[in-house]
Amino acid sequence: MLRNGWLLVLLPALWACEDDGLFRGEDPPPPPDSGIREIRDAGFTDVGFVDASIPGDAGFPADAEPPPAEEPVYIHTGEELYSYDPVNNQALRIGRFTTSEGPLDLDIVDIAIDLNGRMYGGANAQGNDRNEIYQIDPSTGACTFRFTFDDDLNGMTFLPDGSLVVAGARISVLNSATGQLIREYTQANQYETSGDIVGLPDGNLYWTVRGQRDPNGGFVSDRVVRIAPSTGNLTMLGDAQIDRIYGLGYADGELFGFSSTGRVVTLNPTSGVVLRQNDLPGRWFGATTNPVRW
Repeated sequence: MLRNGWLLVLLPALWACEDDGLFRGEDPPPPPDSGIREIRDAGFTDVGFVDASIPGDAGFPADAEPPPAEEPVYIHTGEELYSYDPVNNQALRIGRFTTSEGPLDLDIVDIAIDLNGRMYGGANAQGNDRNEIYQIDPSTGACTFRFTFDDDLNGMTFLPDGSLVVAGARISVLNSATGQLIREYTQANQYETSGDIVGLPDGNLYWTVRGQRDPNGGFVSDRVVRIAPSTGNLTMLGDAQIDRIYGLGYADGELFGFSSTGRVVTLNPTSGVVLRQNDLPGRWFGATTNPVRW
C-alpha cells in the first residue's frame, strides 16, 4: 500500500517537472529557487551507452530476466552481495559479483532496487574513470553490463517512475534502460556525497553527505540530507554521529546506515535522530532498501 501511495503522490509532481522549461541551453535560465535542471535530447554526450547484448558482457542471458529481490535490505562489500537481517543485525552472504567471464574485475560501489524488484549496481576501480552500471541477480550476484557513466559513482537509488538516481560529484537522474541523462538536482551541488542515497516510502530521497573537515584534513561525522524529488529542495536533518556511511537501507520504519568501518547506525528518517549504533564486521561499500517489501 505504501508503494502504491508513493506512486500516486510523487509521480504527478515528477511529470509536472517535465513541462517547467528548465532545460540545458534554453533561455531564460532556471529561476533561482529551482533545484532541478532538466536535460532534453541529451543523447549520449554525457553518458556512454554500450549494447548489453555483446558476448562476454552478460552474467546471465540477455533475454532471461533475473528474479526480483526478496529481502528487505541488501548490503555488499566491493566483491560480494549480502542480505541484511535488521532484527538480529546479521549479514547473510549471497554470492560473489560475477559476469559470464568470471569474477567482476571492478568493485561494486553501490546497489539499488526498483519498484519491480530489479537490482542494479554501480562499479568502478579506485582511481579509475571506468564507471559502469550492471543489472544484478539478487539471488546469486551475477552481473549483466548495461551502460557506462561519466560522473563519480558513490550512491544509487530509484524514483517511482523507474528512473535511476546516481549521487557522485552531482546528483543525476538517468534512464535506467539506456543511461541517458534526464535531469540534475542542482541545489545538491553545495554538498559532497559521502556514500549513498536512498528513496523511501514517503517519496523523498535521503542522502549522506560529508560533515565539516577536522584539523587533520579528514571529515567529522556524516550528515543526512532529505531531497524532495519533485522540486530538488533540500532539508538538512542532522548529524549521523559516524563518518563514511557508504550504504543506506530501510526496513520497518527505520533508516540504516552502513559504514566502511563495520558500523551500523539506525536513524529516524523523519528527524535524522540517531536511535542506536551496532557493530557489523565488514567493510561495507553500499546498501539498498527493497521497495517490493514496503
